[in-house]
Amino acid sequence: MTRTNEPMAPDTLAREYDGALRAYVATGSEAALTSAYELGRAAASGGLGILELALAHHEALRGLPLAATGERPQLAMAAQFLAESLSPFEMTLRSYRANARLLGLSEVLAEQNAEIDRAREQLRTILDATTALIYLKDAEGRYLYSNRQFQQVFALRGEDVIGKRDDEILPRAVAEILRRDDAQVLAACAPVELEELIPAGSEPRAYLSLKFPLLDANGVVYGVCCVSTDITERKRAEGALQRAREAAQRERQLKATLEARDRFLDIASHELKTPLTSLELQVASLRRLGVTCPTTPLSEERVQSKCDVILRQVDRLKVLINGLIDVGRISSGHLHLSREPVELSSLVATVLARSAEAIERSGSEVAFHAPGPLVGSWDRSLVESVVAQLVSNALKFGEGKPVEVAVRVEARRAILTVRDHGIGISAEHQRRIFERFERAVSERHYGGFGVGLWVARQAIEAQGGRISVESSPGAGAEFAVELPLQDEAPDEPAPT
Repeated sequence: MTRTNEPMAPDTLAREYDGALRAYVATGSEAALTSAYELGRAAASGGLGILELALAHHEALRGLPLAATGERPQLAMAAQFLAESLSPFEMTLRSYRANARLLGLSEVLAEQNAEIDRAREQLRTILDATTALIYLKDAEGRYLYSNRQFQQVFALRGEDVIGKRDDEILPRAVAEILRRDDAQVLAACAPVELEELIPAGSEPRAYLSLKFPLLDANGVVYGVCCVSTDITERKRAEGALQRAREAAQRERQLKATLEARDRFLDIASHELKTPLTSLELQVASLRRLGVTCPTTPLSEERVQSKCDVILRQVDRLKVLINGLIDVGRISSGHLHLSREPVELSSLVATVLARSAEAIERSGSEVAFHAPGPLVGSWDRSLVESVVAQLVSNALKFGEGKPVEVAVRVEARRAILTVRDHGIGISAEHQRRIFERFERAVSERHYGGFGVGLWVARQAIEAQGGRISVESSPGAGAEFAVELPLQDEAPDEPAPT
């Protein structure tokens, strides 16, 4: 067989193929079969194709000697020889196909890589263009990425950030804030939205930061990502708006206070003038009687009648003045408690006995119900003034109808109720009547400063209790006072 690097001619291939085929058919040796592969490889490398090799095989097959039966011998061996000689062509074809597939994959991968590079560059452009601060860190706090805004805010270069920790590149105060908040996200393994006040220059900047953990395919946290938006101007605007609202509220409160003061002064001048006028008239009347009848003694009955009127007006003045004193003490924070054991049932009975004349003038019948002695630690004078205020109101607004006063115990608390069946109080006024200088009725028809229930509320709440009302127009009102049987309040009430 030819062993040269020169290209094999078709006639040379035919001769060598004929000899190799005869040798294999005659001997069946592996060495002869190996020559078929060599012939095929030489043909392929010499530029000959499968057709030339097939023609050479055909001619060699025709030249084989006939067997005794007239048939060509060993056709199966000849076919095997041809198949072996064609195997280099098959291997070359497979190589070409594999190379083609690899070339196609390489092109696809190149296109995909180019697309990834374009997407990565687009994302980087977007992240660098945003005004938010964006960064990624690994679980140990080393920076994996920071956008341009982050670098500009902290005067850093990109290459100075990657692989560094906060305390290596940032001021200590800033580093502590970021490290603390990032650790919170890693510990919670959940997104966290928080406000971060970052020291920067003469004035700190406020950032609204959304921080969330980065998870690998197994759900294990390997880092943290942060997107921080500068909300300093928004916070300033909100602060300015809040201050404006507070100023407007203070202005409204001041206006309401001045209006209440003016109403109070009008009422006070009227209320104080009424008993003073009556006193003046009674004293003038006594004086006239003494002047016009200097030798005639005045009857004791007449003098007593005028003295009774004078005393009633003096009592009325005393109540008004005491009310003003109580308002001043409470408003200035000088309401001090003097606790002592107080038996509530007897205290209420004493107040009712003192109010006998007022009860008679009102035309109301007052019924008092008490289960027995009921002792608590309270300020006697304050509780007494509250009971007197509630009884006085019930007589004033009760329209001469029955009034029920009762005391009882519920859940370690003493309950005092005063109920009338008079004009009642509408729902919109029920809370307002416990405020200072507030009234639910016209001052033209009912006297008073409008401070009695406010003083009562302050006195009761200072002792750990509460006062409330249930009422509806035309159906009367029931005031309820609750006082703890044990000391539940501080000795000094908070200033109002």
